Amino acid sequence: MTNLFKKLALVALVVGVFISCDKDEDNIPDGQGAVKVQLTDDPFPFDFVTEANVGVAKVELRNAAGEYVVVFEGSSSHNMVGLTNGTTETVATTNIEAGTYDQARVTLNAASIQLSDGTEFEMNADAQGSYEISIDPALIVEEGDTSEVLFDLDINDSFKFLGTWVGDWASTVASILGCSFDADFRACDLDQTGEIEGTVTVSGTALENAYVSVEVNGEEISTQTEANGSFTFIGVEEGTYTVSVETEANGSTSVDNVQVSGTGTATCTLDL
Repeated sequence: MTNLFKKLALVALVVGVFISCDKDEDNIPDGQGAVKVQLTDDPFPFDFVTEANVGVAKVELRNAAGEYVVVFEGSSSHNMVGLTNGTTETVATTNIEAGTYDQARVTLNAASIQLSDGTEFEMNADAQGSYEISIDPALIVEEGDTSEVLFDLDINDSFKFLGTWVGDWASTVASILGCSFDADFRACDLDQTGEIEGTVTVSGTALENAYVSVEVNGEEISTQTEANGSFTFIGVEEGTYTVSVETEANGSTSVDNVQVSGTGTATCTLDL
């Protein structure tokens, strides 16, 4: 019996050391959880923008008591071009008190555009300021765990080109005379949402750069298809959606009753 108790004690000690080391590696204090701040974007419906940069100075989250908690403060620059179809970039990972956070305040300090011909426009004065965004669904931070809050910047709505054309459309690089900036974000708890994945084809052949959109919580989000015709929407709350695609050359079509269940992935194919 003595040897048995010694073995059990040794096992308990080893397990205890393992748990302790694991917690130290995560570096999450008691009563807190980690929050990973992620960025993604809705792209431009054209391909002559090589960079769309935003400078993040501070990110704050509002807790149940109505207080804002800082999860990032510093200077972080991000080229939003390419952060599409499920691709994200991390701003920071920070420990905060466990609980529910329903609103964010994002402070920017810079914005700039670079075009394919090398032309650059800076809108730093436009960008400086704070933007309050509802987190929908609200961010749930669990003790000892890591949660992800997603900020989806619609760069097509945020960067507004000025030029010689009629209406709100930039058709060529030569027609662009300037650019203004006013950030348009949506935010969600990435761990409480699902995805929509699909493919756009023309008579069965994959179509690149098709403009695909879906309405989430009353707001249209969009993307463009990859070379293989694929697209992905992330941060999509559970529900039923209509996915639409449109191109100038091939017209438009849509798929109804696309079902996102919990954190699962819904799939669909749109053929033009």
